[in-house]
Amino acid sequence: MKAIIFIAILLFGAASTLKAQYQNMNEDFIEVGAGNFFVHLDKEADVKKLVNSVIKANRFPNEELVFNKGKNLFFSAYFVNPSDDNFVYIIHAERALEGYELYFLYCINSLCYHFEYEEGKDLYQLVYDPEQNKSKVFTSFNPTLVNKP
Repeated sequence: MKAIIFIAILLFGAASTLKAQYQNMNEDFIEVGAGNFFVHLDKEADVKKLVNSVIKANRFPNEELVFNKGKNLFFSAYFVNPSDDNFVYIIHAERALEGYELYFLYCINSLCYHFEYEEGKDLYQLVYDPEQNKSKVFTSFNPTLVNKP
């Protein structure tokens, strides 16, 4: 019985630590570099509106951003910090069971694996690679097709 209680406490503590990396984003606080945020939205239009408001609020110089209507990866983009290129700001939105999960990540400018997803019969990885993604403007980046064995 003591072992079960210990395991339950351990799992609860681990779950709390994992959740602590992200904060739920509210509309009053959309500044870059203040932390990593996520928000769940029900509609693609809401995702597009929030992404555009974050870009506008932070005065990012942007290229034409790609929103993939109806796809599992609705949006993915990055911005290399021009004043300190050791850091990058990444936004991506993926389809969830109900709606979309939208992530705002300010992290070190290094190879960063996000997730895999399927689109039809194809398997893709979303990976940020500073060797390929060298633009200093806010721009979309594409997933990599994975060859299934």
